Amino acid sequence: MPTRLLLLLFLSGHVFSKEPPDVDCWVIHLKHINCSWNKQGTPNVNYTFNSWFVMFQSDKKNCTTYVSENNTNTGCIQPYDQLLDRRFRTFQTRLSHGNETFVKTHQLKQKVLLYAPINLTVKNGSDYNLWFYWNQTASHCVASEVRFRVNDKSWETSLVSIGTQNYCINLPSSSSRYELQVKSRVGKDCGESLNWSSWSEPAVWGSNNSTDTNVSAWTPLLYVVAAVILILFVMMFLPNERLRIIPIPVVPKPSLLLYDIEDWLQFSKGMKGNLNYNEQACPVREYCHVSESDSSSSDGSTCSVTTDQTDCSVSIAVNNADDLSTSAGPLSSQEEEQVFV
Repeated sequence: MPTRLLLLLFLSGHVFSKEPPDVDCWVIHLKHINCSWNKQGTPNVNYTFNSWFVMFQSDKKNCTTYVSENNTNTGCIQPYDQLLDRRFRTFQTRLSHGNETFVKTHQLKQKVLLYAPINLTVKNGSDYNLWFYWNQTASHCVASEVRFRVNDKSWETSLVSIGTQNYCINLPSSSSRYELQVKSRVGKDCGESLNWSSWSEPAVWGSNNSTDTNVSAWTPLLYVVAAVILILFVMMFLPNERLRIIPIPVVPKPSLLLYDIEDWLQFSKGMKGNLNYNEQACPVREYCHVSESDSSSSDGSTCSVTTDQTDCSVSIAVNNADDLSTSAGPLSSQEEEQVFV
């Protein structure tokens, strides 16, 4: 019986014993450390919080900013200088209340939680591509992930390399709507974080909601002004227009026939008509009668030229032998010369 009582007291004491608070710490945006101890619920007492890095115990700090719930301390925000490098060191926390003290060791290398990227903007570049830009702390250590969708369809995700704070969508369609968001974390080169930041505010570009509001507001007005100017120019210049007909001289096309070209080059039309004739050639014989008494003298000699054709009658009287010899050349009494005209 006494043994049972002792066992019951031991078990009841173990059940009702106070469990130490579990402290969980995160490096927030590489600026401060946020520690909380309310995982098991809100504690019954207000604990005092202290923290330090093992290699820098002399730099022990008390909590300057407590996080409370129902007037009970549940967490502490502790700023630290050079936290980007010191987070690789071992970190220790201590909760104390009265005679109770709870010390815990933390490894903060992978427990960095960044804020969401800010200043997310979109621009239609000169290369006809859609460019998204954003800002994030310690960009040389930060990797990013983007998600975008077209016309409110399903999201498509893509990783962005460390140090890059822009993303490009090639040749977007002006009739579509593009929406993009970004989240970040510390990359592998600087000690990869376990958790991503929350998604940034979306940047929207496209037919339904363009971020370039100046262009979308002024474009219809520019079209109207251009149309009015065009109408004015037409009204100004239309009455002054004249239709001018300039006569073009017709150049005759020469024929390719050889005889036509020769006729066109050498003779005019009138001359060609006058020279177009056909006549028959008549043989002409010249007879000279020389008497014996007159052979010594040339004064009484006569010559006559006749033809032996009935359709040609040409007679030429030769009174002077010198003239005959000049015109016809020397002739003997027995020679006959035929002349064709």
